[in-house]
Amino acid sequence: MTDVLEPYNRCGSCRYFTPTHTDRNGRTQGDCSGRPNRPTVQSHEFGCPEYHVRRDRVVPGSPIPDDADLSPRQREAARRIEATRAAQVSSRHQTERLRMVRVDEDDEAKKAAFDSQPVEVAQDLGTLTRRELRAALTDVLDDALDRAMGQSPTPMHPRYKGGKLVVVPGNPDLQSKELEVDVLFRKVVSIRDKLRLLEQKVNASSLGELEKVQIQQYITGCYGSLTSFNYLFRDKDDQFVGESSKG
Repeated sequence: MTDVLEPYNRCGSCRYFTPTHTDRNGRTQGDCSGRPNRPTVQSHEFGCPEYHVRRDRVVPGSPIPDDADLSPRQREAARRIEATRAAQVSSRHQTERLRMVRVDEDDEAKKAAFDSQPVEVAQDLGTLTRRELRAALTDVLDDALDRAMGQSPTPMHPRYKGGKLVVVPGNPDLQSKELEVDVLFRKVVSIRDKLRLLEQKVNASSLGELEKVQIQQYITGCYGSLTSFNYLFRDKDDQFVGESSKG
């Protein structure tokens, strides 16, 4: 039997199609291993949701889409994932915009009280080391940049300020470890910000859509794992949102 050549999205150009015989009208028929409930098909029939292209059987010159290696079922699933990802990214960006313009009254009150205090200017700067001077300048510049961009630090829940995280080993003879909750909170916020930056870089990259969807699923999984630390955030808008929390 001669090789089967059919246009894209026809049974004859599907990898599941195995030609068996030619009927009296000269049409090729064969077996379909992708749909066991309908094993016998004709090569010129239109493909089903399980269609997977076999490129050496496509008629030369027949147009083949970029995502031809995906079945229609997989293509539809990828579209749903992409729509979900776009809605999630849009929601996060909206939350970021709201958080950036939100006025923190507590910080404003502290700033006003701080600005009203008298300041004594030391004439002898020789008592400052280079490290202390560099740290002071860094704090001042960081604070000025944050205020210029309209951003404020992510606030931690007040009930945990000054607290400690104690890790007690199962062996009572071993010493327990302590970690300040403020330090833990800063590390969690840093991870969140880096994940958001990674998400933006993936969206702006030249990767294929399917690769972007797969990486986005990993990032969403990271957000879901970090929801365990949501109790540390004062504002709900700053908390992590996983796949199961999108409603």
